[in-house]
Amino acid sequence: MRKKFLQRVGNLSMFLCLLGFSHATFAQQEKDSILNLDLATALKIAHDNNPTIKIAELEIQRVDYSKKEALGNLLPSLSASGQYTNNIMKSVMFMPESFSQMMGGQKYMEIGYKNSYTGTVSAALPLVNFSLWEQIKSKQCEIDLILEQARASKIDMTKQVKDAYFAVLLAKNSLKVLERSINNAKETLKTTEAGFEQGVVSEYDLIRAKVQVNNLNPSYIAAKNGLELAILQLKMILSLPQEQEIVFLENLEDFSDRIVSLTDAESERAVNNNSELRQLDLNIMSLQHSLKMVNSQHLPSLSAFGQYAYQTQAEDFRFSEYNWVGSAAVGLQLSIPIFNGRTVVNKAKQLKISLQELQLQKQYASDGIDLQIQAAINNMKAAQEQLSVNKDAISQAERGYEIAKVRYQTGSGTILELNDSELSMTQANLNYQQSLYDFLTAQTNLEKVLGRE
Repeated sequence: MRKKFLQRVGNLSMFLCLLGFSHATFAQQEKDSILNLDLATALKIAHDNNPTIKIAELEIQRVDYSKKEALGNLLPSLSASGQYTNNIMKSVMFMPESFSQMMGGQKYMEIGYKNSYTGTVSAALPLVNFSLWEQIKSKQCEIDLILEQARASKIDMTKQVKDAYFAVLLAKNSLKVLERSINNAKETLKTTEAGFEQGVVSEYDLIRAKVQVNNLNPSYIAAKNGLELAILQLKMILSLPQEQEIVFLENLEDFSDRIVSLTDAESERAVNNNSELRQLDLNIMSLQHSLKMVNSQHLPSLSAFGQYAYQTQAEDFRFSEYNWVGSAAVGLQLSIPIFNGRTVVNKAKQLKISLQELQLQKQYASDGIDLQIQAAINNMKAAQEQLSVNKDAISQAERGYEIAKVRYQTGSGTILELNDSELSMTQANLNYQQSLYDFLTAQTNLEKVLGRE
């Protein structure tokens, strides 16, 4: 009996241990499923999951192999071939009249044997080829262009993540402001109900207090929905599942001291780092290489060659009795283009026109980027000034609310004054959050134009 009892106790202890271990494991899994997110982490997730960057990396490998292929054309080429010929009707050679009389009047004679075997090894090496050299240079330009396109994709992704991230922080702070406003309204309603029961507050004040709470609910619900939508949009950009729980580690106020001021020299250097302009520059360089390649078709090319042949002929298939003969030759081959129907000239003119178009596009793009930079800086300055004004407005609104609250509680003020001061305080806080968000988005636009990753 005692043994069974101890056995039951042991089984129960083991069950409790397993239960505790399972609970701890589940709790740990639940904890691990929570993503602690800040802006740096969000950017890292987005860049790691960006398919455009992954495609660009593969494209760089492809063009690199293409460049190696072009470089391979500078190396010697070696080939071997073999040929068997069955001379069903042999070749003939006609003989002069005097020689044919000596041969009994026969005017021609057959040459060679029925079976012919030839093995050949050939080698070639380009010595001077301007078109090939320009082709190799253009491959490097193509690699640079792909790298810049990948950088542009990264910059664009950075802007999308920042905009979505700041939108979430704005929605969170706006929700907090409305939550505090509702709590203040509920506190006022509670005070009003107590005063109404004591007969010191009119029914009108009680109705106004209830209406104030009810009027704030739609805004609060809309703010909650806005926050949920902002988080879903951020998850979509980061390629995160919708059920992923996120804890945000930062607030909008954490970015309020990130002020960008540019001197003229810094602005000029920044414009040169703009991805759109750099891609146009690389496209111009690529067209210049293409133009040189086309023009090089007017120039001569020089190559060296060598050949070795090993051959024999026979009437039968007795290979061991064949007599094989070798021959070899080396030389230089010069190719000089003289006339090709002006196709090269017309092709070069097409490229020159395309080059002029790109240069005009670059000029227009440069002017547009200057305008974007100035607009972003102006928006930042306006938002920064508004930030300072709204910060003072918050202090004044909070002081006014406290005064109105005391006046109402002592009976010297009305509930209209209290509601109006509370509304002013709420609006001042919302305006401050909005101006801070406007400043950050303007700064993000500026960073994108300046080509900052």
